[in-house]
Parts: sequence; C-alpha cells; structure tokens
Amino acid sequence: MPSTASLLRLFLLSVVAAVVLYAITAVASDLDAVGSAMLQLGSVGWLMVLGLSLINYGLRFVRWQGYLVQLEHRVPPVSSAGYYLAGFAFTTTPSKAGEAVRSLYLRRRGVGYIQSLAALFAERLVDLVAMVLLALAAAWTFPQAQMPVILLTVAILVLLHAVHSTGLHDLISRWLARLPWDRFRRLGVHGLDLLRSASTLLSSRPLYAGLALGLVAWGAEGVGFWLILEYLDLPVSLALAVGVYAAAVLVGALSFIPGGLGSTEAVMVLLLVLLGADTPTAVAATLICRLATLWFAVLIGLVAVVSFELRGDRLAGMATTPVESKQP
Repeated sequence: MPSTASLLRLFLLSVVAAVVLYAITAVASDLDAVGSAMLQLGSVGWLMVLGLSLINYGLRFVRWQGYLVQLEHRVPPVSSAGYYLAGFAFTTTPSKAGEAVRSLYLRRRGVGYIQSLAALFAERLVDLVAMVLLALAAAWTFPQAQMPVILLTVAILVLLHAVHSTGLHDLISRWLARLPWDRFRRLGVHGLDLLRSASTLLSSRPLYAGLALGLVAWGAEGVGFWLILEYLDLPVSLALAVGVYAAAVLVGALSFIPGGLGSTEAVMVLLLVLLGADTPTAVAATLICRLATLWFAVLIGLVAVVSFELRGDRLAGMATTPVESKQP
C-alpha cells in the first residue's frame, strides 16, 4: 500500500497532467472560443449537471452498501458512504490507490480485504455491462463501433460465466495445490477467494439489481452531458448523447489509464465533431463534462479523506495493517 505522501504526490501529478492536457487542448482548438462556449452553461446549468452527478454517486453507493450487506457486513451507512466517496479522491492515480484506500477504511470496520476487493470487482464489472448497454445508441449511429461493442459484450458474458463456474474454481484450486512456490500459491488462493466472493455478488438477483442501479446512475450523468450539449446549442438526441458519453467513458476504462484521462476526452471530442460540432464547442462540452463528473468526484473524495484525517482516522496509520486472507 502506498504511503500517504506517495498518494498525495500521485494525486498532484495527475492534477498537473490534467491541467496541462486541458490547457493544450483548449489553446490548440481556439482558447477564446472554448472559453466563450464554457460560459454558456451558466450557474443554473452547472447546478443541474452537478446534481445529476450527485445522483450517480448516490446510486452507486446504494449498490455498494448492498454488496457489503450481501457479504454479511453491516457498516453504518454514514461511515460507509464516507469510505466509498474517499475512494474517488485517487481515481486519477495509478496503482489502484483509490480502491486500496476504501479497503483500508473498511478493514477497520471488520471487512476483510478479499471481500472489499470482491465488491470492487463486482462493481466494476457491472458498471462495464451498464456502459456497454448505454453505448449501444452511439454504436447504432457509428457503424464502425458496432463490432467492438458486440465483441466486448461477448467477452463480458464469458467472464460472467467464468466467475460463476464452480468447475473452473475447482480446477484453479487443484492447480494451485500443485504449485511448488508458497508465495505464488498464497497469492493464487487470495485471488480464488476473491473470485468466489464476487460470484455471490454476481448471482441473478444482485446482478440484475446492481445493473439496474448502474444504468440509472450512469444514465444520469449521460443526461447531464445532454444538458451541456443543449446549453451549447448542439442538437443531439437524449439517447445519442447518453450513448456518446457512455462510449467515451467505456473507451477510457478499457484504456487502463487512471480515470481514462486523455482517452475519454479524445473520444468524446471526436464523436461530437463527427456529429457536426465545431472543434472549440466539442472541446468545451468535453471539458465541462469531465469537470462535472470525474473531477467533481475527485473533489468530493478529497473532502472525505481530509475529514477522516482531521478526526484522526488516518491513512498513514492504516497502511501498516497486514493483509489477511481469512474472513474477519
């Protein structure tokens, strides 16, 4: 687990990288035109878009809390919400720092690392399914995107089957038992425990409930993107706007770049230009969207982390806690 100082350095580097990226993009596409377009949203527009982002975070937390309950952990909702939001603080940093932070906080509430990471795995997989479904509108408009979406859908179905396959679990278990290296065997056992815990969260009822919440949550941010386009006088249907937003975020997630920084923005601008937007307006819409979704979440996460630090629930003290493979 990185130290608190390391996490802060990683966060600051990601902020600097984002500022440089956004500044270069704005200047290259006509800074004055981008600035004028961004001002068109106004305070009411910003409040509506940020409100829709809050709906996204709230619904995803409800799902997360449900996952913890499904794993037989009763974490007080207020504390659990704080831990969940704290994970957003390091969304744009490498090494999965945000997820580790959330697991560290939950460990003090008796939630084992394996189970919190299983909840994270289930959350990410269900979000991936939701984004693929929401991106279908964009895939329908852009024929060149249809085959990648189809292939991704097949890959997700195969992965879901693998998570639930007891035969595969037994095969992995037998293979691990024959490994001559204790360290690799222990790591493999941890991974198998995570897989089995995740299979509980991805059984029929939790899977469909989580997917429904994911569709509404990410759809809310898609609606926010549509509102941005409306304020900037870009005539795009609601379904297509949601599809474009989902497709851009999906590409960012699959790029394995923390927060999809750069890749999400590039796809969003490209799709808007293909839909008829001029480059400065497309850049402005993209920057507003990312500020109101990704960076708004990061800001909320930082507030949560700082509040924990001020009350003595420090990350530095938790970083030395050993990882356990057993259930608490």
